[in-house]
Amino acid sequence: MKTITIFKGVITILLISAAHFVSGQTVDQLQKDIKKAEREIEINTALLNSSKKDENLTLSQLKITRSSISNRKTIISTLGKQVQVINRGITNENTKIANLNSEITTLKSEYAKMVVTAYKNHKLNNYLLFLFASKDFNDAVKRIAYMKRYNDIRETKADQIEKLRIDIEGKIKDLNKQHVTLSNTTNSRKKELATLNKDESQYKANVRSHQNKQSSINSKLKAREKDILKAQKKLAEIIAEESRKNKKLDKSDTEIKLDIALSGRFDQNIGKLPYPIRGGVVVDKFGIHAHPTISGLKVNNKGINIAGKSGSPVYCTFEGVVSRIIFLQGLNNCIMVRHGNYITVYSNLSTVDVKTGQKVALNQTLGKLSNSANSDDWVLHFEIWKETKTLNPESCLKR
Repeated sequence: MKTITIFKGVITILLISAAHFVSGQTVDQLQKDIKKAEREIEINTALLNSSKKDENLTLSQLKITRSSISNRKTIISTLGKQVQVINRGITNENTKIANLNSEITTLKSEYAKMVVTAYKNHKLNNYLLFLFASKDFNDAVKRIAYMKRYNDIRETKADQIEKLRIDIEGKIKDLNKQHVTLSNTTNSRKKELATLNKDESQYKANVRSHQNKQSSINSKLKAREKDILKAQKKLAEIIAEESRKNKKLDKSDTEIKLDIALSGRFDQNIGKLPYPIRGGVVVDKFGIHAHPTISGLKVNNKGINIAGKSGSPVYCTFEGVVSRIIFLQGLNNCIMVRHGNYITVYSNLSTVDVKTGQKVALNQTLGKLSNSANSDDWVLHFEIWKETKTLNPESCLKR
């Protein structure tokens, strides 16, 4: 019975430690998500401030604002998840304390019986009788060891469980403090979200007002989207052609080994690649999605669009060789950099600082975005291909 009680206590300690580790790990990850969203909101604010000189509301500004609102909603949602995690932790710890209190009650009852038994044995000299009843010296040693363990259990078990109960109560107090902090923070974030929603409503109202005054805006935007779609198709054809040429090239063994090594290094760095624009924010996601302002219009983005500041430098995300530089209506200057089997594409550049066939290093400047007054021009279109297959750049770039 005593051995079972000790075993239950050890298992309880292990379960508490494991639960605390899992809960803490989850909260830490959620906190990282919040910090990431907060950093993006700061970037959005800086970009909006830098584009205030625009006389008219631009599509880029609206997208940046929508990005801020999306990040703010992410923060609210993540804080809510943290509250749920902490609530579950509090409930689990309360359950464990109740179980420990039950064990303590049982142990106190057992301890009382042990004290009474020890007193009776002392009065009757039963311990000596138990010892002298040994068959031989080895049996006597075993009996002495048994009596020692018996006394140790009696003297220490209650103290161990009591200390554990106090420790868990301290943890619950900490969790309650975190719960209060998170509740206050959530309320604060909700107020900020309400402010951002008002800003978005104002932006949309401005866009509608502008469209009423100039009915040609939608047709111009649709025409631009068609240009972009044609440019992306042309770009895909060029990349397919580049892939065919690359396979047909008569390369030496050394060149083949270098290509394989470069492809391997690129592959190993997927998820760690630096953003091609410093202080930029993604305003158009990868894949098919609705156009932000034109109802019923779908956009099929082969990469992502990153808004930056006027004239921002565009950096190479990995070492490689400039395979082609072209101009496409809708995507402006495009630079293609080959990294073994991978190709990165940097489009909508106003200036180009490299040449075809040039070796480029990680973080080397390839060109710059426009420094025109229109912030819609300060957007980089960025794609990543593995031969003829498009990849989602957001999953390849460092978070």
